[in-house]
Amino acid sequence: MTSVIGDLIKQSVQGDRIQVNGIKAVSLLLIIWGYFSVENFLTPANLSAIMYSVSAIGIAAVGMAFITLSGNLFMLSMAATAALSTIVFASTLHFGLPVALLSVSVLGILIGSIQGLVVGAARVNPIIATIAVASIVMGIGSYISGGMTVIGKGDASWLGIGKFASLVPNQLVIFLAFAIAANYWVERTRFGRELRLIGLNPITAAYSGIRVPRTLVIAFVVAGFSAALAGGLFASQASQGNLKMAAGLDFDAIAAVLVAGISIRGGQGKIIDAVYGAIFLALIGNLLLVHGLSFEIQLMVKGAVVVLAVIVAALIARGKVR
Repeated sequence: MTSVIGDLIKQSVQGDRIQVNGIKAVSLLLIIWGYFSVENFLTPANLSAIMYSVSAIGIAAVGMAFITLSGNLFMLSMAATAALSTIVFASTLHFGLPVALLSVSVLGILIGSIQGLVVGAARVNPIIATIAVASIVMGIGSYISGGMTVIGKGDASWLGIGKFASLVPNQLVIFLAFAIAANYWVERTRFGRELRLIGLNPITAAYSGIRVPRTLVIAFVVAGFSAALAGGLFASQASQGNLKMAAGLDFDAIAAVLVAGISIRGGQGKIIDAVYGAIFLALIGNLLLVHGLSFEIQLMVKGAVVVLAVIVAALIARGKVR
């Protein structure tokens, strides 16, 4: 049994890096294309816009990667959790920025824990469970806010528009620190090995003595926390919150995970890959925006990119099987 577990984990760690390496290369090509096709593409203002765009989506994608690695597909309550978090952030901002961030963190952990227990312990289908939770969360948000925008009465500028060394947005620093820590946790600890094994073969994981429900609860807690933190980043930019601020976050996080090659079947890929996926999507979105393409066109392009990524992943997996 030990040798089987070792072989499965070794397979997942080595994995096929073709897709994520391809995303890195294409991202570099996008930067080069942007430099030659857009006059002000590499100006500080546009680069700052890209960095802000990638931060919140990237944090959510890192959390989503935990769920995908566990073999539970996706957590479809991220946008709802982030939306409610914007309201909580704005409502508690008058107590200070640390309290506002602590409030949304506790909220995210609570929502993630509930879903982890429902999926991990009760073994409810993750898609059904997280959609149901999303509906409940949005209902709570609507009840609290009355469907209106909540204006924060405090200073969130350090998080919303502040920059480290006057160059890099503090949001990006937080995102990268979170991603690096999460990647280290999965790659270097027992929890990460258990998470991968559950994603690769949950039956083998259960027979090997791994506490599957406990591991899944932790994965959902991380995902819930990341969604709430993303909501905090959204809310901090204007010191306000409403139920529309995180619209599309579920899709963006899923897209970042899939285009980076994290296997939809679970167990294969790295947390850090979600960072590359988020950067790739931010570059595409920025290029489409500066070229004056409509929001509808941007959605269609992003959708096409996700479909292409899934097809590529399937072809790569088929080639490995042969």
